[in-house]
Amino acid sequence: MNMHWDAVRASAFRWTVISVLLGGIGVFSFFLFSPVIQVREIKVERLSPRLDVEEVQNALSSLFGKHLFFLSSFEVTSLLENSIPDIQSVTIGKQYASTLNVRIALDPLTARLRIIDPDTNPDAVGTGTTIDFLTDQGIYIQTTAAKDTETLPEIQLVDWGVRPSPGTLLIQPAFIERINAAEIAFLRQFGKDVRRRTIFLRAQEFHLRIDNTELWFDLKSPLADQLERYRTFLRAVGTEETYKYIDLRISNRIIYQ
Repeated sequence: MNMHWDAVRASAFRWTVISVLLGGIGVFSFFLFSPVIQVREIKVERLSPRLDVEEVQNALSSLFGKHLFFLSSFEVTSLLENSIPDIQSVTIGKQYASTLNVRIALDPLTARLRIIDPDTNPDAVGTGTTIDFLTDQGIYIQTTAAKDTETLPEIQLVDWGVRPSPGTLLIQPAFIERINAAEIAFLRQFGKDVRRRTIFLRAQEFHLRIDNTELWFDLKSPLADQLERYRTFLRAVGTEETYKYIDLRISNRIIYQ
């Protein structure tokens, strides 16, 4: 009897293992070959109000009908980055049998942008709603859906040659970092607030208005050297009078008017 029950248990175990294996193969085959496991719906979660959900849907339209099980994050991200240049991160999730969930974060806005036409007076006060912005990665964005942008600094863009197009890399991040560093240095070291920021795109230089004086900087020499020239100017000339500009770009002299 014991030998008989041992044989029955061994046989039952073998059939259980075979059943589990066959069931696993069946489930895998279902995911692999079944037409049910296809993308038929794309849900978009946007973390920024300026993200256009319809634009995302259009960018991902080629994914409809593809097998959801084998769809990779890289493929989804590549399609989105080709269509939306200011994407910061993309997270995807799969809800079987047919739903793709996409969560998108955009690069934060770092400045309001004022593009000055060659024949326009840069001192003229503009009116209306700002729609031109710059991201922290230097991408030029046009949007009316941005929130809480009143506190962003304004950058005037001149000397641009061909008018820039939205969605393009307009200013290198290192350029933006140099401007921010100069502004922080003037506040901390000289107690001066920057009233206006102007970028000369082709010349790769920028001007900061302190009080009523324009200070001229470029990217060729270190910022510390240009700040030291300003200290030299203060010691030698002072700021008792109002100057139109102070040129801090030249290594062996300071030009002012």
